[in-house]
Amino acid sequence: MRYTRNTINTLLAWLLLVSPSALFAQSIDTIDPTEGIRIDFELVDQHGQLVSASDYLGDYVLLGFGFTNCPHVCPMMAANMGMVLKSTDKAAVGIFISIDTERDSPADTHAYASSFNNRMLGLGGDYAQVAEAAKNFKVTYAVTKSQITYTVQHTSNTYLIGPDGNLLGIFPLNTTPGEILAMIEEN
Repeated sequence: MRYTRNTINTLLAWLLLVSPSALFAQSIDTIDPTEGIRIDFELVDQHGQLVSASDYLGDYVLLGFGFTNCPHVCPMMAANMGMVLKSTDKAAVGIFISIDTERDSPADTHAYASSFNNRMLGLGGDYAQVAEAAKNFKVTYAVTKSQITYTVQHTSNTYLIGPDGNLLGIFPLNTTPGEILAMIEEN
């Protein structure tokens, strides 16, 4: 059977009128952004020691991925984390994980992160370690190099992990420190 363009257009219009969500497997309202996130990493600290997510059990953890040469996004993320840490008396730490394994050593990443607050630390590692950590947190990133440019793009969320090691929230870059602090203080 041959369908004309008018027949196909009529059928599509009918589907959209009767049930727009019929065209989608899952409604946006039912998507859980935390689904599939694993609070797990094995990375290297500024002393060259291997650390894991379990080393921070008992503390609230603010965690973000970025890179030290970032001109705008990463300084804002790190500054927000630092302000939250400054504003809470609860046991808390900020962890900044560099996705730029070629240019950022764990020591460089730690110096960058701790400049925002002394309760922040920087972690890094080799490509496989960082890629695994990013995958666990559903972070996407890309490093693009040419003869004249070096570009790093990445997810800029801040993750709040409770003292029990469970994910409490995911905050986009435009979230205020006060909003993140409120979630810490509520839990």
